[in-house]
Amino acid sequence: MRANGKGWPGRGVWLLASAVAMGALGCDDTPTTAVVDNAFPDVPSAPVTVYRTWWAGTLFPDPVPPGAWSAPQRATPADDVAYALLAPGWTPAQGTPPTDLVAVRSAAPLVATEHETLHIAVDDTRFLGNCAAGAPLTPEDASLIVERIFRREFAGATYDPATCTTTPGTGAAGPSAAVANGPLR
Repeated sequence: MRANGKGWPGRGVWLLASAVAMGALGCDDTPTTAVVDNAFPDVPSAPVTVYRTWWAGTLFPDPVPPGAWSAPQRATPADDVAYALLAPGWTPAQGTPPTDLVAVRSAAPLVATEHETLHIAVDDTRFLGNCAAGAPLTPEDASLIVERIFRREFAGATYDPATCTTTPGTGAAGPSAAVANGPLR
């Protein structure tokens, strides 16, 4: 039998105690986010723009100029490698897609913890794959990046990780034509 005749005994007291306990424990509804930091120096004569970035299911679709950072993107807590496309010599202000893209990956997995912001700092000390820095990707890593993660940007083209060059395929216009269509989502 119910003590108050309308519900289970002490329901109001239980709800009040739960609310007090949650307030005392400090429930945190801050989302986990990630931001791309373009850590390349801002050298107007030789800019290196981070064109696209992918980390643990989170796409950063907007280019990040040297010395700038992206808008925060919601992410899930994870421990994963980040992948990016560099556009050397190109800036978003040019108004046309980049013609040269360099595929890179983080040298180590990056960790996002719950309710925190992960800063994905992209430069030649934390990322591998930039041939200009003497750190080309393995063929396997390059294949993953250009055929699976950013396949639209490299549609119909062949990427050589040893030289960081892209060769258009038969009938393909190279990365610039594919980039104009935007990332595969």
